[in-house]
Amino acid sequence: MSNDVHRISVGIVGTAKNTGKTTVLAALMEEARRRGVPLALTGIGYDGEAIDNLTLLPKPRLDVYEGIHICTAEACVRQATAVCEILETTDEETSLGRVQLVRIASPGRIMLAGPNNTHGLRSILERLKPFARVILIDGALGRMVPMAAADAVIFATGAARSVDIPHLAQEMKAILDIFHLGGAGVSLLDAEHPEQVIIRQGNGETKSINGLSSLLTAEEGGLVAEAMPAGAARIVLPGVLSHKALKGILEQGDARLEEKVFELFAPTMLLAGGKPIPVWENLTQLIMRGAGIQYRHPLDVLGVAINPFYPRQIGRRGYFEPSFIDREELGDEFRRVMALPVIDIMRDGAGELFEKIQSKLFVKRSLTP
Repeated sequence: MSNDVHRISVGIVGTAKNTGKTTVLAALMEEARRRGVPLALTGIGYDGEAIDNLTLLPKPRLDVYEGIHICTAEACVRQATAVCEILETTDEETSLGRVQLVRIASPGRIMLAGPNNTHGLRSILERLKPFARVILIDGALGRMVPMAAADAVIFATGAARSVDIPHLAQEMKAILDIFHLGGAGVSLLDAEHPEQVIIRQGNGETKSINGLSSLLTAEEGGLVAEAMPAGAARIVLPGVLSHKALKGILEQGDARLEEKVFELFAPTMLLAGGKPIPVWENLTQLIMRGAGIQYRHPLDVLGVAINPFYPRQIGRRGYFEPSFIDREELGDEFRRVMALPVIDIMRDGAGELFEKIQSKLFVKRSLTP
């Protein structure tokens, strides 16, 4: 009998700048160190400003400790104050150079920058798995698509996204509803990422629609709907499905939507447009007309971190100062509309979130001859 230690990759997704994503990352890192859990880090794209380039307010920096493994771009390694032992220079390219796998030999600061596509992120995660039980991925709502390579996500949101607390809570509820909507299923397709829309009818006949963009427009959504046959069918959508594309499908699909299953690569494909509430409203209409949604790669949402901070503009000259909405009201409203853990990191710490991560870790026991 041998033990295969399960590992988990968790994306930390900020819904906007200054919503506390880096604070969540830092707090989870500290929990991992305190509990003795081997940890690794990487990121999607790049978001490493020391000073916010709009508000000119300081942003939290990522201090890393000795022994942690990180995949980040060459420029970030060169500029790090942490001493980095380079273990590998990969073929994954970013705007800041190739991604390097490093071990932190001495504590300090480092910026995270990684691949901005799912295939690249998956490759980086495979490189990190031998070194960690928990891999944290720095991400954002606008860079959600590659997060399909992760096992789970934690969202960071707050007043920097909107100071309207009920709206903010409803938006996060819409995001959670989108993630929980589609049941997992085995695709009938061989290709991991088909390049065209594919429609497979109940009798097994298949047709494809070529020439559509990776981010479907309203007009292209209408073309998909017009191509749908009567009766049961599976429609495989390879790219991002915005609220506008959903509206086009609704307007042109009408009665033909009944018994249709729309297959998406992951729930991240519905959020890249950055408008969760309109997406959820259109999805609701789709379901009411008899259609369904299925994800090839569903993702768990482990919790939501809330942040009452926001940069408040002073006068008309573009100056900003730190400001806060009511912390208690924010937490109460979020907990009223969702059942997941809602954590104020600055007040409560990251213990509960890390326990959620650890709950996903287990030892698979397999008999060996």
